[in-house]
Amino acid sequence: MRAYRAYVSANRGWRKALMGALVWLAGMFAPLWAKAFVQLPTWVAMTWMICWALLGYIFAPYGMWKHHRTQIPSSRQQDGK
Repeated sequence: MRAYRAYVSANRGWRKALMGALVWLAGMFAPLWAKAFVQLPTWVAMTWMICWALLGYIFAPYGMWKHHRTQIPSSRQQDGK
């Protein structure tokens, strides 16, 4: 969380970060909202929530790495090519 907070603070990307968090939360609780309209087995909801959490755990560091990589000058620029 500290790395994420530092990333958001440094880039002033509050709106983008907030939207990402809200989309993640909406996806996490989508089965609960779907149960209000259709009958879902409990195992479907649990599987969805576990997979959604794992995807967030996998892809969140990728976004921070991608942003950090763009801030580091490439070796080609340093060589003057």
